[in-house]
Amino acid sequence: MATTILAVCTGNICRSPALARLLTARTDGTVEVDSAGVRARVGEPIAPRMASLLQSRGLDNGPFAARQLTPEMIRSATVVITMSRGQRSAVVRAVPDAVRRTFTLLELAHVLSTSPGPRTATDDATRWAMVPELVSLERLNHSAWNRELDIADPWGRSEKAFRRAFERIGSATDTVCGVLGTGRQPWLLSPPTPRTGVQLPQPRHSSQPGRP
Repeated sequence: MATTILAVCTGNICRSPALARLLTARTDGTVEVDSAGVRARVGEPIAPRMASLLQSRGLDNGPFAARQLTPEMIRSATVVITMSRGQRSAVVRAVPDAVRRTFTLLELAHVLSTSPGPRTATDDATRWAMVPELVSLERLNHSAWNRELDIADPWGRSEKAFRRAFERIGSATDTVCGVLGTGRQPWLLSPPTPRTGVQLPQPRHSSQPGRP
């Protein structure tokens, strides 16, 4: 069975497609990334403000149509990532046995932040397939109490709200992919920088021997 990441939000036109396209850009092609909404605006494209933010990072801004979340999508997903605890609850109500592989994005980043990652994995499909086990091993070392685990829906709000949501999704994605040691690094998603002699930032996590 293919390794699949399912990103979930409310309307499937802002947060979940942004996460899906960030993850697609950060993985090596061995992982399938999809998105859906618990109350999807079915058939609509990505919201213009979110599409603009994706484009500013050099991410795929091609055709898109929002989809309604279904139990079949949940059952076929290796990992389900939601934007809020309410959406996580909706996923688990629909498919109870998805509870151990469904996380809010901020919860996933928080719990994995101290994990050594899947150091023996050779491709991103294997790395992501190990996520539920990694989270289970690390969860006891982290408390969810008093932590903000939701990323607010920017739909119908200001440009600032969209930017805030996008930045939080991007930061959490960088944490998760850094721990997992995915094939592409975050600066590859940024617009080209003029050659001024400034050193590029180095990743927090590396799978190379001798690197921290």
